[in-house]
Amino acid sequence: MESNLTKLENNQVYLEVVASPQDVEAAVATACREIGNKLSLPGFRPGRIPRHIIEQRVGRDFLYQEAMEELVSRGYLHALHEHKLHPVAEPELEIEEKLEEEKEFVFKAKVEVLPEVKLGEYKGLQVKKAPVNITDEQLEEEIQHLQQQYAELVTVEKEQPEKGDFVVVDFDGYVDGEPFPGGAAQGFMMEIGAGRFFPEFEKELPEMRVGEEKEIKVNFPKDSRPDLAGKKGVFKVKLQEIKVRELPAVDDEFAKSLGLGENVAELREIVRKGLQNQAELAAEREFQRVVVEKVVAGSEVAVSETLLQRELDHLLHEFEHDLAHRGIKLEQYLEEAKKSKDEFAKELRPTAEKRIKTELVLFSIADKEGIAVTEEEINKRKEFFQPHLEKVAKRDRQRQEELLTDGIRTNLLKEKTVRFLTEKAEPVLPEENGEAVEK
Repeated sequence: MESNLTKLENNQVYLEVVASPQDVEAAVATACREIGNKLSLPGFRPGRIPRHIIEQRVGRDFLYQEAMEELVSRGYLHALHEHKLHPVAEPELEIEEKLEEEKEFVFKAKVEVLPEVKLGEYKGLQVKKAPVNITDEQLEEEIQHLQQQYAELVTVEKEQPEKGDFVVVDFDGYVDGEPFPGGAAQGFMMEIGAGRFFPEFEKELPEMRVGEEKEIKVNFPKDSRPDLAGKKGVFKVKLQEIKVRELPAVDDEFAKSLGLGENVAELREIVRKGLQNQAELAAEREFQRVVVEKVVAGSEVAVSETLLQRELDHLLHEFEHDLAHRGIKLEQYLEEAKKSKDEFAKELRPTAEKRIKTELVLFSIADKEGIAVTEEEINKRKEFFQPHLEKVAKRDRQRQEELLTDGIRTNLLKEKTVRFLTEKAEPVLPEENGEAVEK
């Protein structure tokens, strides 16, 4: 097949595809074979039905229609591949003639494709990267965090609880004077000031004494489960115990119990190294982010409304999915935020545009520099998702695997391109006396 390309405005292209008589003959043969495989006729094995019998059964027009659809599909894909085009929408097809054997078949297609990217400088960019040094204060803070993590809760004789204390309570909840499912508990423990329960509890509990009983009125949030959302409730609460954290001493035994050395000196050294590694990783991620940001800022890309709307739909779907994991519907979120869906989508437009530009610039650099992803790299990453794939119904598994493979290929390509850009960048120390200092 042959194809001709004409560029139009707004990232549109016009394709003219010419199929030879041999291409037409092959398409008819393919259509005949596929129809024959679906037919069941006495005296003929599937796939072995002669063409004239098939034509008698389904009609010549139907056969040629199937052949034309197959030819257009194959010809369109061939033209995209030949001209290295990436469509962002379905094509508008122009078919002005009937398919006839022993004759050429011509069709045209108008389609929007990815915009051209005019790359700026992307090698040797100078980007600030501060050295990472862990201070003694940071080290002590992390060791105190370990103490908090491995503290024991002990019951204390105390008149009233205060912020940071833990309380053990029994309670029974009522709405409209009636108990509700899940509204009662015995020996329930909560931390005062942690903000993980009703704010009314946080306010009233510090004023109670051990053994005291009290009624606490609450307002259920609008994003509570449907039978409680927006209602008023009452909890009959009894304070049973007050507990406080008892921190372990930072000694050799503490180090051994954590598996972080044989003594306090080794504990401190291991913790310091861990903090150093975390800080260096964070600094590297920030360095990568700034490098990519500078590369994208120096490039020119015209993002079309089609691409923007597609990315906005994707962002909204991601956001809705995240909300669902927290048991919140998008409508509830928008009501709380006092925004319409259109207003929320408008707020997301800068994020969507930035994501599109970044991807297009990275893919353009990958293409220019010959950066590619191997099947071995894809398969290695896919191993992580294999348990999930095995849970997908067999009828859907192939499609899910195709989507997964495409997603992994895209992500790996972006990762490799970002690494390439980072390696080509020149880290410089923060300004000293108004001048950047090379590392």
